[in-house]
Amino acid sequence: MHRKIAIAALGIALGLGALALPAMAQAQRGPMRAGALFGAADADHDGRVTQDEAWNALSARFGEADANKDGGVTWEEFRTYAHSRMGRPQAEAPRAERASRTESRMESRGESMFRALDADRDGRVTLAELRPAAEAMFRARDVNGDGALSREEVTPRHGHRTR
Repeated sequence: MHRKIAIAALGIALGLGALALPAMAQAQRGPMRAGALFGAADADHDGRVTQDEAWNALSARFGEADANKDGGVTWEEFRTYAHSRMGRPQAEAPRAERASRTESRMESRGESMFRALDADRDGRVTLAELRPAAEAMFRARDVNGDGALSREEVTPRHGHRTR
């Protein structure tokens, strides 16, 4: 689960355009459900998300995460936005410790991904830094090479790769 949340957080807060859709689709909690995200990115409602549609959706999410509107998202902006979008169900006492460890691993992984995207190491990720990774992830998920993502390409079943 921590991998899904970290990837989703990366997609949301860092706005991974083409990456955003497949990454965010892996989140299955709260307002980040895959169907809603896919539907929001599918601007022409044709059941497919093109690279331009994904980038537009990513750019909008990035703008939401950029709290101070300076064109870059810091780790703190990223965390705040991701936490607000994911919702946090209350863990029962026996599960609280495990949830805390999972969250700690999730935070660590998310921060590592953030640093990987921060090409100039200034503590902020910009859309320009994000675009190459987003485009690469889009191409990786576009299994049939048609230049658009279907729901199946975005949310493959566990244990099954379509390539």
